[in-house]
Amino acid sequence: MLWLSCLPALLALVFTTVVSAYRPLQFVKHTGESGRADQAFSLVNYYNETTQQSDLYVRMWAFRYQSSAKGWAALGLGPQMKGALMFITYGDPATDSLTLTVRTADGHHPPRPMPEMKDFYSGETPVVDVVSTRFEEYTGQFFHEGLQQKPSHLGIAEFIVRGYETWTAAELGVQNDTTKQSMIWSSNFKQDFGGDFSVERSIDMHQFGLGFGFIWADLKNALSPFPFFGPINELSGHQGVNEIGDPAEPTSDELKAGAAMIASQKAAVDGGSGSDTAADIEPVDKTPTDQAGADDGTKVEEPVKTVKQWNIRSMMWHIHGFLMTISFLVLYPLGVYFLRSPRATAFNLHWTINCLSSVSVGLAALIGFVNSRSISITHQYVGILIVCGLCVQTVLGWRHHVVYISSSPHGGRRTWMSLVHLWLGRVVLPFGMINIVTGLLLRHYGWLTVSLTIALAAVEVIVLTLVVGRARNRRPAAQQHNKAAPPMGADEAEEYFQLGGDEDDEDAFSDEDEAGSADRAKRDAERDEQAKRLARLDKV
Repeated sequence: MLWLSCLPALLALVFTTVVSAYRPLQFVKHTGESGRADQAFSLVNYYNETTQQSDLYVRMWAFRYQSSAKGWAALGLGPQMKGALMFITYGDPATDSLTLTVRTADGHHPPRPMPEMKDFYSGETPVVDVVSTRFEEYTGQFFHEGLQQKPSHLGIAEFIVRGYETWTAAELGVQNDTTKQSMIWSSNFKQDFGGDFSVERSIDMHQFGLGFGFIWADLKNALSPFPFFGPINELSGHQGVNEIGDPAEPTSDELKAGAAMIASQKAAVDGGSGSDTAADIEPVDKTPTDQAGADDGTKVEEPVKTVKQWNIRSMMWHIHGFLMTISFLVLYPLGVYFLRSPRATAFNLHWTINCLSSVSVGLAALIGFVNSRSISITHQYVGILIVCGLCVQTVLGWRHHVVYISSSPHGGRRTWMSLVHLWLGRVVLPFGMINIVTGLLLRHYGWLTVSLTIALAAVEVIVLTLVVGRARNRRPAAQQHNKAAPPMGADEAEEYFQLGGDEDDEDAFSDEDEAGSADRAKRDAERDEQAKRLARLDKV
């Protein structure tokens, strides 16, 4: 038949298309917000015709300095810790013992080996064939500017994740033909393993700020017609990977480099010297899932916390976030609203609610400080600045009140403290809202929760802006309506301070109709009573 005669040409065309679409995929992270990450990996996506599944050829590097045996590096398939298929390496360069362990987690908890997670995930698990785990002396050209030295060793793990798309515990699953597969990475270069590098060994939490991140990998264009472990250029940046969104389209240079690699692999296969391909290499180690269930008599340190235990530290983080959220998204905006409202008790409501909010923030900050192992990320630095700003805000608010009352017989003049108090509040509140969002992201809350929080904060900012604008517009109308009104006396000055403490609310009550002497007398009595309450407050 005609189509059979054309089949070789069609296959050649398809092959050419696949080859031309391939580009190398690598991730290299030396430094970041807090100084160090020290890991890299490359991925090659290969469709196995024998098993009718996709295999992922992974090469992981961990940079070590001064032959240190401390620390671990991890890579995970999935958008978050919960349900991610994680590959974690740790070991000692002095003994050339590098451990690769395959783990997962049912939330933001320490990941545990697969046999311990049957209650969480009982679906199909990809087979992980470990081809090589080793340490090599570093002979490259990378120089760490922060440490002022080159790495001494590379911890290298090469393994094949066979049928990786069968893993379904990760949110949205794992796909073999996507241009934006969600992945995570993390590291901790300080943990001392004390010589215990078993596959069940518990690991400490990753470093804050620098020690974890999200990435999106273009597996579609990492598809190769030949299986091999991709090279890593530690002097180059990411290829086929993006840390903030969808990866960019392959460039012509990337495609040329990919075509050269495929041609080299094809030549090796045609020449029968497939030593560089991983297809003919038998795994030299057992798979981590087989090793994890072995009982070698070694005493393994019990983890500080496991996914099956009640985690007091995690609960405290939730309390920290709850108190901060209530303060900046509920109480502080409510205090601003009452301050600008035409109520006789506006000032009392304002300071009472703000005091409650400040106590809540203080407790949350104390919890965050005690719960943190280090101060190293932007969220923490901004939080410290916000707490300091609130302390200054409290002192300025009290002093502004006292000075204003003392000057009220002369008309109640506003001071520099009033202006600083006003504008500092306008800066601290939105920054507090932003820090709430960054906290949610750090705790890996879903995008629905984060989006709703951002929407609520935006609505509150708009509403408060309108409320302040409406209070500002009262003054011209009040002045037009009360041209013949006598100058503001002491009691009126005290009432003015009660409403807002700045010129936006001046004469907020003067737009009331003075219908007669009886109404005026009633208002004067109310002002006298309010002045007495303010005087008692000053004594406190």
